[in-house]
Amino acid sequence: MRLIPRTVSCFGLLFVGYLLGALQFGAPSPLRADPSTDAIQGTVRDKLRSAEQALAEAMQLLQDEKRYVPAILGLNAFATTVGGVDAIADLESGQGVDPETFAGLYAGQAIPEVAEHLAHDAQGRVTYKSRVVRLYNPTRLKQLFAVRSELAPTGAGPAPKRAASTARKAAGKEKSEDAAEEKSSPAEK
Repeated sequence: MRLIPRTVSCFGLLFVGYLLGALQFGAPSPLRADPSTDAIQGTVRDKLRSAEQALAEAMQLLQDEKRYVPAILGLNAFATTVGGVDAIADLESGQGVDPETFAGLYAGQAIPEVAEHLAHDAQGRVTYKSRVVRLYNPTRLKQLFAVRSELAPTGAGPAPKRAASTARKAAGKEKSEDAAEEKSSPAEK
């Protein structure tokens, strides 16, 4: 006799759980990426627009001097800030492309001359003339970042903060070395 009420109670709880799960009652709302630019207003938006304009002008100058040969449409900030790259030659060599060209190719932003040679392999990777498109190797990326830091104006970006903390550490180290020398100097005399 007790088996029937217990079974009905179990099925009742199971049904209520299913109903709450199906209605997603009490569940956290899913996160969604919001690409809207409404959040960026005022001076930040003005600075972004002027930075984009300056980069576009610099990129055009690099193209005019044949220092930048694009493989993607639009602005390539990375290639511009490192003084230009030949993205077409990089694709042809199969040894990798800069990060922004890599992302642009995967996002479908290839220029028409490049797009006609792009495809996807069985793993979904982008291929150019049957070779997988890769990112530059770490050595090449380090070289480009070094060039970028030489070309960047002094005091730009987060680098000065690191430099300041490094300078403080060096100053602290020098003070401790000076103190050590002062202790050893009287003993030497």
